[in-house]
Amino acid sequence: MTERDEKLPVVAQPAAMSFPNVAQAFINQGSGIQVGSNTGTLNFNFNGITPETIASLAAMFSMQPAQKKVSHAIEWASLSTSNYCLFVLENEEYSNGAFSIAKNRALQNYTPPGYKERYNVLTPDAVEELINMPCIFAKRNMYYGYTEDSHPALIGRIRDIRVQRETIKICFSGFQGISQQLLNRNIGILNMASSPLRNELDVEHWSIKNCNLLNIMARLGVTVE
Repeated sequence: MTERDEKLPVVAQPAAMSFPNVAQAFINQGSGIQVGSNTGTLNFNFNGITPETIASLAAMFSMQPAQKKVSHAIEWASLSTSNYCLFVLENEEYSNGAFSIAKNRALQNYTPPGYKERYNVLTPDAVEELINMPCIFAKRNMYYGYTEDSHPALIGRIRDIRVQRETIKICFSGFQGISQQLLNRNIGILNMASSPLRNELDVEHWSIKNCNLLNIMARLGVTVE
């Protein structure tokens, strides 16, 4: 028996927590050793767990593991070996998988006349053909004819084309980052040299080239994984 005002100790009930699909490694941070790793479900049972502890554990194990790299090798190999699209932007950014280019910069300069006529109107059939072409996505060279070694470009493909008032919106996927200087050093085999003194990577535009980009990238040591 206890006195009326006496408080009995509360026995903490076991609490269970489960974290499914966790990919966690227990890494040594002090003088101990690594215990192990887990790629499945973690189950914990506690006596006397506090809300603060629950919140800390939830925060710790709710972190998503690093995304597994998606392979684009098969998709890249399925694209056209006859031609490719070159996009060079100046003020626009390649962000969130889309960008826009002015209509007067699209398929005008540096593009063979046959392509200008064929894609003058972007019908569904024309869009489907363009989507099947591999692409180079670049930003204008920092200097005339060359750029910094750290200046990146992308190879990939178009996902969708949407014609707007004065611009064309391109939805795209980048498969592999490459050095833009690699392109500058090989403008001849990439059909980017319209004249001895003209480098197309110096000018904002969208053009189509008659050459096998897949083969050229392989020759330059670029592998899409």
